[in-house]
Amino acid sequence: MAELETTHIFVGSKDRVFRGISRFDQYPTYIPGVTKVEVGPATNKEANCLVRYELNIIKSFFYTLEMFEKTPDRLWWSLKDSNLMKQNNGSWEFEALGKDKTKAVYRLDIKFKGLVPSMITDQIAKANLPLMFGGFQKLIDNTP
Repeated sequence: MAELETTHIFVGSKDRVFRGISRFDQYPTYIPGVTKVEVGPATNKEANCLVRYELNIIKSFFYTLEMFEKTPDRLWWSLKDSNLMKQNNGSWEFEALGKDKTKAVYRLDIKFKGLVPSMITDQIAKANLPLMFGGFQKLIDNTP
């Protein structure tokens, strides 16, 4: 199991940061390791959509998340399907820090199928965060 919580300051208004991070279909262009994303209709009437991610980080895998949102304050998700994970719950919470800065709190709680040492999952998560946040900033910068 890997649990993490981290805070990052993005350049951009809270609304723009929310819109940028909500552009799931653009992740393959901006987020390292994401090779394909498919956005589809939600199966839960309270959810916003289903998003299927394909990634290649050490190995190729996929997962589908049911996405929920409270615009522009919070995005959260829960796992619907995966070939590698048995749990993936998480959230983004946004707080404006003036006109052009936004504090984002990112939380993630994942469990893998089979035996994956926590040392490996923790290292993957921690090593990927700076690249991921850099990719999100570029996505936000390119969000109208």
